[in-house]
Amino acid sequence: MTRPASSPAIGAPAIARATYARASLKGVTPPARAATTRGGGVRVTQTSSNVIAEPYAGPARAPTLAEWATTSKGWRYAYEAATSRAKDAYALSKCAKDVRGFTLEGFKQEAKQMYKMINASSANVGHGKTLEHETRHATTDKTQSDLKRERKSRERGGWARVDWRLESIDECQVVRGRLIMANANDSNGPGFAQLTTRFRGKQRFAAYDARGRLVAGDPDEILDVEDFWVFEHGLKMPNARWRLAGRLHMPTTRAPV
Repeated sequence: MTRPASSPAIGAPAIARATYARASLKGVTPPARAATTRGGGVRVTQTSSNVIAEPYAGPARAPTLAEWATTSKGWRYAYEAATSRAKDAYALSKCAKDVRGFTLEGFKQEAKQMYKMINASSANVGHGKTLEHETRHATTDKTQSDLKRERKSRERGGWARVDWRLESIDECQVVRGRLIMANANDSNGPGFAQLTTRFRGKQRFAAYDARGRLVAGDPDEILDVEDFWVFEHGLKMPNARWRLAGRLHMPTTRAPV
């Protein structure tokens, strides 16, 4: 169970051109197998970029009035906020242009369906079972590896069965949009759009050992849950579709605003 947050969601503001994410830029988290090209772009496969561009970490702390007046923090905050909004807008405009049939509301509906399906499939995996066919198609290779590692961790902890139920999705908002291009200097070439999506809702969770004894959770308790998932879609690539590229872990505490 995670705590409530007040991070802003992005809509579809006026289109603004922004820089592309590169594997060498601060804020991009490449796995060990990701590689950069000579031109500074990202060497990608047909299904995933294998990086998360500028991982979302919640809203930045706004400077105090004293900091606005006596330091450069205010101007830096304003500049970074404006740059982030421009990147959000440009990522959405690329989706509208290069993702067939894309609308923000349509994406949210698909994201909610994937959220329910992947969570349910992950909970049901265990004891030699593999992810369902649709779930494998809706996740990147890295995400599948993460789910497999979590399954093994549950088994080592004595969890033989997990009962998970989604009671409701009360909020689904896109809080960040970013682009990763195969060639950072080619705005019309192939690449990937990533939309970080915040889910707030209610769930039930209970885990049992091989003897059917409750070892974690409570089947009668309804939990308030907040998750941040990064969905990725190839741009100008064959057979592209939205896939879960990563699940972000927010800090447990936040600086006061």
